[in-house]
Amino acid sequence: MSGKVDISGVQGVFHVNSVSGGVKLQGVSGVVNASSVSGSVDAEITRLSGTGDMKFSSVSGNVNVKVPLDGIGSIEMSSLSGSLETDFPIQVQENRPGRSARGTVGAGPNNLHISTVSGKISLHKN
Repeated sequence: MSGKVDISGVQGVFHVNSVSGGVKLQGVSGVVNASSVSGSVDAEITRLSGTGDMKFSSVSGNVNVKVPLDGIGSIEMSSLSGSLETDFPIQVQENRPGRSARGTVGAGPNNLHISTVSGKISLHKN
């Protein structure tokens, strides 16, 4: 509820949430969902396995995600008042207000959703 959550070396399907604190996932694999209301979300996924939607979000914080190239399908990113950056070949669009990006990378079975209201989003190759 009120504190930082750190998870490393876990695999499977899991959801991680924090109300007042950041979420940090390191060296995890599987189908992952992580969110924070008031804090950053940092996720390093070493291997994508399984199928499904993966969501990373924050209301008031940055969202930084690293994923491997294989296994990705569609990607959607949006920030109301922050920047977007990505290593993947998807185009970032300026909306008023906010920024968004959408695209498909590979033929993987996963859908990746990354969002924040007030923060920066970065999506990089792991």
